[in-house]
Amino acid sequence: MAVYDSINEAYDLVYTDVHKKVPFVVDILGKYQAQDVLELGCGSGLFTIPLKQQGLSIEGLEISPEMIKVTQKKEPELKLHQGDMRSYHLQKSFDAILILSSTLVLLQNHEEINQCLQRSYEHLKPGGLFFLELPNHPVEIRKINGTQEVHSNEDHSIIVVIQSLKEEKYWREYWSIFRNGSEGFQKDDIVCDEFLYSPSLLVEALQQTGFEIRETYGDLLGNPFDENESWRRVLICQKTS
Repeated sequence: MAVYDSINEAYDLVYTDVHKKVPFVVDILGKYQAQDVLELGCGSGLFTIPLKQQGLSIEGLEISPEMIKVTQKKEPELKLHQGDMRSYHLQKSFDAILILSSTLVLLQNHEEINQCLQRSYEHLKPGGLFFLELPNHPVEIRKINGTQEVHSNEDHSIIVVIQSLKEEKYWREYWSIFRNGSEGFQKDDIVCDEFLYSPSLLVEALQQTGFEIRETYGDLLGNPFDENESWRRVLICQKTS
């Protein structure tokens, strides 16, 4: 996951619609009366910062030191922890833990996912909320396998080209990042893999860990989940034991 060290500030150019999704996250947290929140894999703070601005007491955990630098530059007062979602120990419990933007499936297999579930369970207060946003890979692969997308900032000093392709047990993105500096364009090539997880195994692991799935949605806009059409799988879980 430290591959995101190389993406750092380019990440925000790709994910530009977060402002549309934050209200739904705020509504769900309010519904379950969650105030003290931890976001795992908070990246460049795309969700963590606006959630803090909404008045939530939120902290972030991120494995990439470069991503942490990007976030701290944007919001110096945000409390961030450098750590691994499979093995973190914060000596604190939370009302809610968020894992958004497919971050859970940046782990390599179900064993690592289960480690994260256990660590999260142990960091939640009784009745705490576990909020997961995951890809619905079959739909995503069916619609964009083998395609390419291009993103850039306003002055085109950073250009990001992403090619998506299914590779064995991974949904793989090839990022080519061009940065225009004093010596002209410099290029970074990065491979980002999402583990093609089994939804049924994930549900089983959640239940065995001590979570109950309370609600399921098809995106962070609150739309219903459709197995054959939804690009996302949003699971609202609660610690029950």
